[in-house]
Amino acid sequence: MGSVYLQDKFLVIAHRGSVAKFPENTFPAFQEALNIDGANSLEVDLSFTKDREIVLWHDWDPNSPTALFRQEGKEPIAKFLPSNPSSSESRWRQKISELTLLQFRDHYGYEDKITHSKSNARIPAFHEFIKWAGQQDKLKLVLLKFRVPADELNLFPVMLKKIKGFIDSLDFQLRFQLVFSIPHKDALSRIQNQFSEFTFSYDREVPAVGIVNYHRFTTIPRAMELKNNFAAIGLTVPHTITSKPTMDPWEIYQHILSLDFKIRDNYRESSSKYIKLISWTFNDEKKMRCLINLGVDGIVTDRPGVLKDLALDMGKILD
Repeated sequence: MGSVYLQDKFLVIAHRGSVAKFPENTFPAFQEALNIDGANSLEVDLSFTKDREIVLWHDWDPNSPTALFRQEGKEPIAKFLPSNPSSSESRWRQKISELTLLQFRDHYGYEDKITHSKSNARIPAFHEFIKWAGQQDKLKLVLLKFRVPADELNLFPVMLKKIKGFIDSLDFQLRFQLVFSIPHKDALSRIQNQFSEFTFSYDREVPAVGIVNYHRFTTIPRAMELKNNFAAIGLTVPHTITSKPTMDPWEIYQHILSLDFKIRDNYRESSSKYIKLISWTFNDEKKMRCLINLGVDGIVTDRPGVLKDLALDMGKILD
C-alpha cells in the first residue's frame, strides 16, 4: 500500500549524471542529464583526498568488492568504467584518502567499456561542481552521497566543515537544495548536531536476504528521530548478493516501503510535517511507475530521460 499524500512535484534524480553517454560524476554527464534527458536533480558521490580536497568520485577504496565489480565493466547502462592503477602500480592503488589531489587525478579516471580508450573528462572537485551547479536554472536538488567508509568516520566532520566554509564564501545564493546523504546512523546523529544548517538524510540500503522483521529496515522512523525532512532507501544491487534470496528482493523492498509510507502518513497527520522519501537506484520502467504510484518523492536512476517521460505521463510536475 502506498501513501495517501501523493505529491505533485517530483524529483528525477540522475544517478551521477547521464552515465549512458558520459563518464559518471563529470560535467558532461551532468549537463546531458539536465539539458537533454530532462532531469531536475543530480546525485553525486563525494570522496576525500589526503590533502583535504573533496572530489566527485565513487570508489573511495579501489580494492573494495563494489569497486572491483565496476572496474570489470559489469555495472549496467554505464558507458564508461573507472580507470584505476593496475596491481603492478600498487604504489598508487590506494584509498583516495591516502593520495593527494594531484596524485589522484594523475592515476585515476575513466575509460570506454568497449574501446578502453581513456576519457579526457576531468574529475571535478566539490567547489568546482558547486560553482557550476549555481548557474543551472533547471537544477532543483543535489543529493550528495558521502562515500566515507566505516573505518574513517572521523573524516565526516572535516569534510562538512570544508563544505560549510566554501558555501559561506560564495558570492551568490544557491537556488537548489543540497541534501547530505549518509549511510552511518550513529555518525549522522553526531554530525547533525554540529551542522544544524545542513539538510541531512539517512541513506538506508535494504539487503536482499536475511530480513525477518521488515520494521527494522524502514527509514522514515530514523528521519523522524533525527528531525530530517528527507529519507533515502535503496535496494541491494545484485552483484553483492552471496546467497540465493528466499523471496524476490523487489517484493521485500515494496513491503518495507509500504510500512514507511504508513509511518510517514501517520507522522504527517499528527505533526503536519512531511518527510520526502527518495528511492534508489531504479532503471526498470515498471518498477519506476510502481514507485511513483506508491508515493515516492523522487527516484535516483541511470535512465533520467525514461523516468522524466514516465513522471510527466503520470501527471507529475518537474519544474
